[in-house]
Amino acid sequence: MQFRIPLYVHIATLFFLLFLVLGFALVSQAYRQTLSGNITHEQQSFKQQGFAVEQSLQLTITPVKASLTLLSYSPITSATTLPQRLSALPQLTSVLTSQNSISAIYIGYANGDFFLVRKFTNEVQAALHKKAPENTEFLVQSITSTGNKREGNYLFFDANLKQLESLFMPDYQYDPRTRIWYQEAQSSTNVVISRSYIFFTTQEPGSTLAIKTPAGNAVIGADFSMKNLSQFLEKMQRPQGSEVVLFDDQGQLIASAREMYTTQNTMHTLPLLNSLKIPVLDILQEDITKQAITVGKHKELNLKTANNESWVAYVISMSSGSKYPLYLSLLLPLDTLYLPARNNALTGAIVTVFFLLLMLPFVWYVAKQTAKPLLTLKKDIESIRNFDFEKKFPTHSHISEIKELTEAMNSMRFTIHNFISIDNALTAEHKFDSLLTLILNETLKAVAANGGIIYLRQDSTLKMEPVRAFWQQQEVKGLTGIPLRDKKEHALRLAIHGLKVVETLDPTVWQRDFQQLAPFDKAHLLVAEPLISHRKEVIGLLVVVLPQDHHASHDIKARVSLIDALSGTAAVAIETQRLIDEQKHLLESFIELVAGAIDAKSAYTGGHCQRVPVLTQMLTQAACDQKQGVFADFKLDDDQWEAVHIASWLHDCGKVTTPEYIVDKATKLEGLYDRIHEIRMRFEVIKRDVHIATLKSYLDNEQQKEIENSVSALWKVLDDEFAFVAECNLGCENMAAVHQERLQEIAKRTWQRTLDDRLGISHDELERKSQNPKQTLPVWEHLLADKPEHLIPRPDSEQIKNDNPWGFKVTVPEYLYNRGEMYSLTVPYGTLTNEERFKINQHIIQTIIMLNKLPFPQHLQNVPEIAGGHHEKMDGSGYPKGLHQKDLSIPARIMAIADIFEALTARDRPYKSGKTITEALQLMKEMTKKNHIDRDLYILFVTSEIWREYAKQYLLPEQLTEVDKAALLDGLERLNFPQ
Repeated sequence: MQFRIPLYVHIATLFFLLFLVLGFALVSQAYRQTLSGNITHEQQSFKQQGFAVEQSLQLTITPVKASLTLLSYSPITSATTLPQRLSALPQLTSVLTSQNSISAIYIGYANGDFFLVRKFTNEVQAALHKKAPENTEFLVQSITSTGNKREGNYLFFDANLKQLESLFMPDYQYDPRTRIWYQEAQSSTNVVISRSYIFFTTQEPGSTLAIKTPAGNAVIGADFSMKNLSQFLEKMQRPQGSEVVLFDDQGQLIASAREMYTTQNTMHTLPLLNSLKIPVLDILQEDITKQAITVGKHKELNLKTANNESWVAYVISMSSGSKYPLYLSLLLPLDTLYLPARNNALTGAIVTVFFLLLMLPFVWYVAKQTAKPLLTLKKDIESIRNFDFEKKFPTHSHISEIKELTEAMNSMRFTIHNFISIDNALTAEHKFDSLLTLILNETLKAVAANGGIIYLRQDSTLKMEPVRAFWQQQEVKGLTGIPLRDKKEHALRLAIHGLKVVETLDPTVWQRDFQQLAPFDKAHLLVAEPLISHRKEVIGLLVVVLPQDHHASHDIKARVSLIDALSGTAAVAIETQRLIDEQKHLLESFIELVAGAIDAKSAYTGGHCQRVPVLTQMLTQAACDQKQGVFADFKLDDDQWEAVHIASWLHDCGKVTTPEYIVDKATKLEGLYDRIHEIRMRFEVIKRDVHIATLKSYLDNEQQKEIENSVSALWKVLDDEFAFVAECNLGCENMAAVHQERLQEIAKRTWQRTLDDRLGISHDELERKSQNPKQTLPVWEHLLADKPEHLIPRPDSEQIKNDNPWGFKVTVPEYLYNRGEMYSLTVPYGTLTNEERFKINQHIIQTIIMLNKLPFPQHLQNVPEIAGGHHEKMDGSGYPKGLHQKDLSIPARIMAIADIFEALTARDRPYKSGKTITEALQLMKEMTKKNHIDRDLYILFVTSEIWREYAKQYLLPEQLTEVDKAALLDGLERLNFPQ
């Protein structure tokens, strides 16, 4: 037997675990916050300290730079003897005494001379091999050139610059020109700062600052000591056990809070980071040489030593004015950061466990009292399961959910009635909207419910959308849908996934999930039945709300069973009707797909098949809205509206047979390509032939100028003639006769063809050329010509007989295409030849043929007539059937106006720009006067201002011009055409 645990144990355990998890979550959060605060504090503190170090360095270096700049203009820079140089001693010692960070100042001359003044300190005394005179304050080191000799001297001065002693130093040989500071200064106009190193005399870390004199004859420099930086680092406030170091990009140690130098440095180089014998600095030195840090930026490095000690290093790159960057690093043992956070977390965990132990008895008691009413409900459920509706078990609970569950089970005793009548009514209804209303209304009446909702699944939005809702026999609008994948708890969540829901909803839950249905104070019983399709998919929900005050007097089970039975019947009826609607939608979508494909064939007519239905629907609706006049009796039912809709979308479906190059034809000679390029080539050949012929007529060099003048004149004529031909190719409103005559004259020019024009051509073209005998090469041909091979025969399949079954009355051109060059260029209007214009007009013929082949249902039988009549005219002069107004239905006449207006205002034609509203309506007025379009529909089109609404959606703002409706309608009322 499976082991079971009582509910109250589950509840007590759940609450205990919940409080335990919550307590430790709070402890964990406090631990993270403490740790984060420690890390943030150390980061901010280090940034401020780094800024202070950088500021201290800059404030010390800046005065030194200024002093060197001023000294570069001093006379000492051009002095050639020791006495001359000593005359500048007061100025140099003044700089030394005013700048504590400068240990020495010196000048290197272009001839190799050297003059240095330094403060006399204990370190300087230690570096000398003899004791200096008493009261020595300054030491002067000089190298002076005399002829080929270089003389070295040490001179000792007291505070008053009185010379105490002078030593001749024959071994003091020093050439400043070989030093880095001298060479770097010579290549710059500003003060340069050398890489840090150990000063030879004082054994201090520092850098040399140097600047070239304006004359370039000397370099003046100063030794800048960084010894004070170590003292500054020692005073920095930092955590226990941390280390702080200042170093360069080569890992050389410049300053540290520890003692750096214990012995004499004979190499005069800075020690490396690992010289401090701190393991973590070895790791830092390896990392920092591999990673560049931008000046002013900081980086955090996690380091681990060989003995598995974890450190975090904060490194900041500082600007020292030198091209050699300096890095300041604070290194912290991770234990220093983690220890306070761990102590706080441990204390919090102990407090959490203590309080949980105190709360355990209370939680146990509450859980047991909560579960007690559920045992009674269990007995009641067993009686209902056994169809024993007489036995009742009173349940008392202050928990609203348990009370609502008790009421929900009592409400299941309601008896099913009127099931057969409702089922018959559902079977007889075929309109989807009416069907939904009937299902919900009859269900609510049958079970005496207050209200209800039908939800249908919408895969496009991944929601259960409410499609019908009634409360107290009043329809309710504006309910929100339920996301199918909503993670939030919802009263209908189980029903969405195919489970029946029967539960009591209190006002709080009701207002949360169904707030727009009806507000109330008392709880209601909610019954939600999933609507299951034959594929076992949930296609919707039938939700019924039963009043709570009916529970005692009705058999709730009977009513719920009735809802269950009705839901199955409703699901079948809804699925069947929805399938019919989906098939209609599929047909409409396919029709729109075909129309979109037709528009996509041409970049110049894209959107035509989609905009004409909009105009057709607008004008048709305007006619239906008329209460008096010609269209007072014109009304369309749903089936007729469907026919108009389909016909408007398919009105140009025959365009799929029209070649794109004809629809898109932008010039007269354009076919699959624009043949103007061939004609251009011929002009080039004529120019070549003229040039050659002219050159042959002159044999001596003296007449070359005359040759060029003769050729240029004729070339100019040819250029003008080609420009004229190119202009004729573009098409115009009406090609004048004088232009046609000039074109004939130009065509008489000849060019010589030396290659066989029957090579490499198609079989059909070769067959057309074979109608004439082959000529012997070379052949002289006219510049522009109409040749037999330009005439493409019309096949029998393209012929339309007078007794055709569709009633077409059209004049079919003799040839399928006439590609003659003169024939094409002399087209009087536009760019299309008669054959090409017929090919375009043929789309309506193909539309009628194609639509007549479709097996339209009875209510759509007039679709071919509506779609195929938009090129007919009221006077019978239209095509393809030459129908009169009396032969055309109102929808067909409406579509003709829509097609014309869209074509006139369209902006995407290759041969014209879109006309303004005023221009389009004026042209349509002229068509009305000629009885080409329906007068009454044109008047309705103008007065209803459909054109304004259409223009705002589909036209450019500049096309929507001011329209004088009175002027457009003037005179039309007097027109009286035969019907």
